[in-house]
Amino acid sequence: LFCLLQHGVEDTAAECERLGATVQAFVVDCSKREEIYSAAEKVKKDIGDVSILVNNAGVITAADLLSTQDHQIERMFEVNILAHIWTTRAFLPTMMNNNHGHVVTVASAAGHFVTSFMVAYCSSKFAAVGFHKALTEELSTLGKDGIKTTCLCPVFINTGFVKNPSTRLGKILEIEEVVEALMEGILTNQKMIFVPSHLSIALLSEMLFPERAVAVLKKLTNAKFDAVVGQRSTQ
Repeated sequence: LFCLLQHGVEDTAAECERLGATVQAFVVDCSKREEIYSAAEKVKKDIGDVSILVNNAGVITAADLLSTQDHQIERMFEVNILAHIWTTRAFLPTMMNNNHGHVVTVASAAGHFVTSFMVAYCSSKFAAVGFHKALTEELSTLGKDGIKTTCLCPVFINTGFVKNPSTRLGKILEIEEVVEALMEGILTNQKMIFVPSHLSIALLSEMLFPERAVAVLKKLTNAKFDAVVGQRSTQ
């Protein structure tokens, strides 16, 4: 387990141990490339080969673009996409040598559908989805059919990540149902997992329907959350 917050990784490790798993936990700032590479070397030395990599770290600032500060934008890209690249580069060589492994990219519905007051976040998640697709294509081109890839794209989850989310269509997801969907996707080698699953239909509709019709559908969903608006960034 890689995590920035020690209490968070310790709680997760303890929960896994209660389920009977043997766990090693490391506190790592996923925005720092050298920390990731250093921790990865320690994992390979002390534990051995990593066959499943789940990139799950993410940060968000909910604000209009001009209210979002420069360092907040940088942080979202450092964690939400660059960390995926660094961890994959750290563990992929062994998977390539063995032609065996699974790389999981935890992205977001915001990697397919844009939302106001999340310009930088959506951009980073679109990048994460693109990373998954490009990596999948490259592994196929290289003939590494033993390395599987999965991308998870959920809507709002009840984690406190976004403050006071709500929507007219569907419901706010609970952590357990998202985890179950991801586990099933890994076990069945699904490439793209939408939670809820009907998001795939919405994505198809966005590509096929006229722009005005798509705009009406977006208004019907009425997705809301607390965001900072109108405070121009000076940093």
